[in-house]
Amino acid sequence: MPLIQYFIRKWVTAKPLSDARLRILYGKVPIYNKLPSGYKDLLHDRMKVLLHEKYFEGCGGLKLTEEMKVVIAAYASVLILEEKADYYGDLKSILVYPDDYFAPVNQETDGGFIEEGYENRKGEYWHAGVIVLSWNDIESQLYGEDRGSGQNLIYHEFSHFLDDRYGLTAGIDQNGDTLRDDEWTVVIAKAYRNLRFTGKHSFLDLYGAESPAEFFSVATELFFERPEKLLQENKKLYILLQNFYRLDPIRWK
Repeated sequence: MPLIQYFIRKWVTAKPLSDARLRILYGKVPIYNKLPSGYKDLLHDRMKVLLHEKYFEGCGGLKLTEEMKVVIAAYASVLILEEKADYYGDLKSILVYPDDYFAPVNQETDGGFIEEGYENRKGEYWHAGVIVLSWNDIESQLYGEDRGSGQNLIYHEFSHFLDDRYGLTAGIDQNGDTLRDDEWTVVIAKAYRNLRFTGKHSFLDLYGAESPAEFFSVATELFFERPEKLLQENKKLYILLQNFYRLDPIRWK
């Protein structure tokens, strides 16, 4: 870390969190009220750095508010409470749309041709250092009809960054076969195969069957949103995520 960045972060975290931001945390970030006091303080510091360093932009006509930025930064900070991960160092921008949006996609046909089109999305992580989010989906999952579903778009997309940074699912192919034999890879691959082939009654969102990377992000969502369900369904997977994040959300209740 450049020395100047170190001192800027020390300066940013030394300033107290404003009363306005605290009110947003208590009123609009449900998990904040469950956190032990020590983790609340850590979350404040992580948030301050993210809000200072990352560029937040409203897209598609969305007027980005302070509340939106605080909610996103708070949930992103939960994932790095015990491991700063350099505050998502390579991440530069967080783009927020009012609702689902259309993204261009290229797909290769069986004949080897490339078809161009558009796909409806709620969010995505770009390797170029950008995370894209739909605010309507965030609101629905936190306060609306999808509350309690175990889904959280912010956890999902920011965990993609962590996966990319650490190569967490790089040892698993699309079919769930392992390219490495470490415990992490073996446990994740088995859970991914179970969801992919027999996951109809799983607490995990079936979107996790799309790929190992999507599985990791879906598992992260459930780990933080409904930890007791993940522990009930797959104790080994729960312990694996508990060790990775160095957190135990079940105890927060």
